[in-house]
Amino acid sequence: MLLDNPLKSSEEKKKRTILKKKVKTMSAKEKRQTRIYEIPKECHKYELFVPLHELWLQYIEELYGKSSPNIFGQKLLKADFHGAILTVSKSKCASYIGVTGIAIQETENMFKLITRDNNMKCIPKGHSIFTFRLRDHMFTLYGDQFRYRSAIRATKKFKNKPSIDL
Repeated sequence: MLLDNPLKSSEEKKKRTILKKKVKTMSAKEKRQTRIYEIPKECHKYELFVPLHELWLQYIEELYGKSSPNIFGQKLLKADFHGAILTVSKSKCASYIGVTGIAIQETENMFKLITRDNNMKCIPKGHSIFTFRLRDHMFTLYGDQFRYRSAIRATKKFKNKPSIDL
């Protein structure tokens, strides 16, 4: 008697299980060792990120154009700032004040800015106040209130907090 679907050999089953086990994500330690999030030195050029800034302007204009100024504050809190030209207006560390550049990377506690003279500056969000210009308006971002990863900030519902000046 012959079967239409014969039993698979144990070797084939082992191969399938090995293939399933091999597909896994990198651990945090592996990401640090491979420096996956590090921007290479040769890419620290302001001109490379100007197109990113132009894309960001289109994105933020679209957000701003659809909403009233009151609602825009909530949308701004959830917005992505990769490509924004940010200026540090106040900070606990005096050497950060006045630094202006395009935000090329945002982490939970830090903005990485590329300045016009092709230097990458890592500015902590905590105890810092950032500003950016859109049309004729100047917007202020309180870094302490932005100390979340951008992905979490986009989904989280925030409560109104009083602004505390440095």
